[in-house]
Amino acid sequence: MNIIILPLYGIGDVLMTTPALKVLKSQCKDCRITYLNMFRSTYEVLRNNPNIDSLVHFPFLEKSAMETLRFSLPLRGKFDCSINFYPSNRRQYNMLAFIIDAKTRIGHRYLHVDKQELNFLKNKTIIEDPKLHNVEENMRLLEFLGIRQDIIPPMEIFLSPEENSRGLELVSRSSTAIKIGVHAGTSTFKGHAHKRWPKENFVELINRLPQYSFYLFGDKDEEETNAFILNGIADRERVIIINGAPIREVAAAIKHIDLFIANDAGPMHLAAATGRPVVALFGPTNPYFVRPWGVSYRVVRMDLDCSPCFYYSPRPLRCTSKNEFGCLRDLPVSSVQNAVEDLLFETRKREP
Repeated sequence: MNIIILPLYGIGDVLMTTPALKVLKSQCKDCRITYLNMFRSTYEVLRNNPNIDSLVHFPFLEKSAMETLRFSLPLRGKFDCSINFYPSNRRQYNMLAFIIDAKTRIGHRYLHVDKQELNFLKNKTIIEDPKLHNVEENMRLLEFLGIRQDIIPPMEIFLSPEENSRGLELVSRSSTAIKIGVHAGTSTFKGHAHKRWPKENFVELINRLPQYSFYLFGDKDEEETNAFILNGIADRERVIIINGAPIREVAAAIKHIDLFIANDAGPMHLAAATGRPVVALFGPTNPYFVRPWGVSYRVVRMDLDCSPCFYYSPRPLRCTSKNEFGCLRDLPVSSVQNAVEDLLFETRKREP
């Protein structure tokens, strides 16, 4: 059986498909899996994954409709099954499934803007369940192929020994016993910059924890944020910035720290995929969907009547509350500090 996995947007979305990929490959040994990626970063996250037979990168967002059609038409008739893993509530993904025209086109129907995004173009669908994690939603889709497994594996990224060594080198510049990673940014796509806890709060948090070293991770868009945080730290020698490193080097570095603090964004899932404990900061998005999977974690959020308010659709993230995005802006530093210390105590206690 030839199966094609159709595009997802971000690093976290792609990582949350890896448990289903592992189960699919283990229970369907004669399946050949092609995974189509829109971004070089997600391609890199999946590189070396033994559960993928063919990994293809095509930058859909950078191409015209005609260029996309020229790329897609030769795929028509070559696959027995296409899977739009969760969340794929975009008409472009559904049109791609229709163009490729696999006999079995698997995916979800959505509780919001479902018909407008042409989800009816798939012919084997289930309705999304707002109480399930994205990983669990992806596992549900495998039932259309006769695959059911109650124990779901963790997310995975497959790093080489050389990459692991480079990651260890990146985080070996500190002499403190405990090293904590921080990602203070998010994607800016579709208004997701509103998922960021204020950078001033990260400054206060680090100053409250003088016994630990901190590593600030970010891409070029987050250099200014990391510089702001560093400039506010009383003892700057225990804070190290890692900006703009290749995504696999970032994963390898995170693998060698003790705990990771992050907003709801790709690096949060990258930390979980490397087996690190995670303190995850949530505001408008739903931790049921995207909390760290397969590792020890703490979710820190304010239990407001209006949150979570985000749902999967093409529309940008927005806030209708008078206290705009107060769900993150007013999240106390003390709550995050308590979560960090509690999770560190838990994980250190389990060590031999």
